[in-house]
Amino acid sequence: MTPRRKTAVAGEKEAHAGKAAKTARSGKSRPAGGKKAGQAKPGLTRENIVAAALAVIDREGYDELSMRKLGRELGVNPMSIYYHFPNKMALTDALVEVVMSSIDLALDNPGRTPEKRLLTAAYIYRDAMLAYPSLLPAVACRAPRTPAGLRPVEVLISIFADAGFDPDDAFSSMNVLAAYVRGAVIREATEMLEPHNPDEGEADMAPLFSTLSPQEYPNLLKVDPESKCLGSEAVFDRGARALIRGLLETYGKKEE
Repeated sequence: MTPRRKTAVAGEKEAHAGKAAKTARSGKSRPAGGKKAGQAKPGLTRENIVAAALAVIDREGYDELSMRKLGRELGVNPMSIYYHFPNKMALTDALVEVVMSSIDLALDNPGRTPEKRLLTAAYIYRDAMLAYPSLLPAVACRAPRTPAGLRPVEVLISIFADAGFDPDDAFSSMNVLAAYVRGAVIREATEMLEPHNPDEGEADMAPLFSTLSPQEYPNLLKVDPESKCLGSEAVFDRGARALIRGLLETYGKKEE
């Protein structure tokens, strides 16, 4: 009797394994560790999942993040992660929230002029993004979609509103300024990840300029080929100030 029972148990295990493999191929959730699908594993939290995701991204890049790799990082069945995050986009929203939640909202001073408040906000957003360079691909293409992630957005819109913008213009201008900051940060982060000699390229401009025709490039040839290019922060500052002034002059409340 005993051998028959072992054979039956083995047969049940094989049937269960085949069913699990079929379920996995179909993309549906399957039981993890004998628990019902979607049931959380004890000790597994959103916080430690996000922390593990950050570790994977820092090491391999955002594009390489997958639930399978995340499961290995945590030492759990990847299916248990789906209890907290139904897909990678939901996890990405949590990662974006990490960046947005790091913004110190207390740095906004309503007693200052709108221009200074907006410039401060731009710098704070820039610094928050630069603190997480490996998350830039996520932050650049995914708008905040959680209440905590939207708090800085609310503050920025309120600054535009205080400057006399109507709600739609305040929202649109917030997006314009945020897009500028993201673009500038991506450029700056690329330079940080790929360091180069600051004099490299600039020293080569003189020979290049000597080949240019004054008739075709009259304005470019007025530039001193030996002059230094602006650093990343100076470029950011000049662009942010110009953009903010333009938005305020175009959409802000005009003085009577």
